[in-house]
Amino acid sequence: MNNVAQLPKKQGEYAPGSDTGVFYFRYGEKNPEWHKLRMTGLGGSEIGAVCGLSRWVSPYKLWALKTKRITQPEIVSESAEWGNRLEPVIIDKFASEHPDWIILRDPGTYHHKEREWQRANPDALVFDGEQWAVLEVKTAHFEDDWRNGPPPGYDAQVQWYMNVLGYKKAYFAALFHGNTYKEYETELSDISVNFYLDQAKDFLRLVEEDKEPDFDGAHATYETVRELNPYIEDLEVELGDLGVHYFNAKTDATRASEKEREMASRVLAAMGKAKRGLVMGEWLLSRQARGKGAPYLVQKRK
Repeated sequence: MNNVAQLPKKQGEYAPGSDTGVFYFRYGEKNPEWHKLRMTGLGGSEIGAVCGLSRWVSPYKLWALKTKRITQPEIVSESAEWGNRLEPVIIDKFASEHPDWIILRDPGTYHHKEREWQRANPDALVFDGEQWAVLEVKTAHFEDDWRNGPPPGYDAQVQWYMNVLGYKKAYFAALFHGNTYKEYETELSDISVNFYLDQAKDFLRLVEEDKEPDFDGAHATYETVRELNPYIEDLEVELGDLGVHYFNAKTDATRASEKEREMASRVLAAMGKAKRGLVMGEWLLSRQARGKGAPYLVQKRK
């Protein structure tokens, strides 16, 4: 492998320390070519959606985007905007924590030498004195989401990047609620990568054959279906068993909601004045209050 501490300049060159990650280009997200390329393959931020690990994009929504049934909104959310603005600042912090490491910013987009559709667009590449690794930067609201390590969707993202680049390690530099900085590291999992590759191939086959994925319970899927049918015509459709299943699901949901409220009442009563509720010795529930309002029950984020 090549350990020269510089980024490739020509298409077809390998990433530093890699014999699998082929350099594509170094365009930013505002460049139309970058968005065009995203439509023809799968990047690290998309593999989580393919596997149902994303909070924001379901497999169905991603399929609708890839088949151009819907378009990605041009408006960038405030959280995404500030995540982009803070990325170089967070990398600066990571660099100050590791002054002896080599850090290469804006490394560009790569593809696996055997699978051009498998893309990687990492935030930075680092050499930690022993090996080259991926550096991924994240901003987040809740530390609880990370208490067991990076959330599954983010871990899938860097596993994807590591596989493209042939690296064995990845680092996360995370800033929580704007004032708490933490670092995490993860290693390549061949089992996870093989699963992601199988899921990716199945998904791309659906895109190529223009066949929709199975429906799921994701909010993103529901919103996508709404977007696919924006107009209302004076027509009728017999739903048959599908309609029956819908009303059965609504009844089950109502009963489940009522049961949840019952159990919440029982738990609050059992906790009394206590702030924290333990389950088998682990703090999982809390009593919280807004202002002078009565306390309510909150489940700790996992």
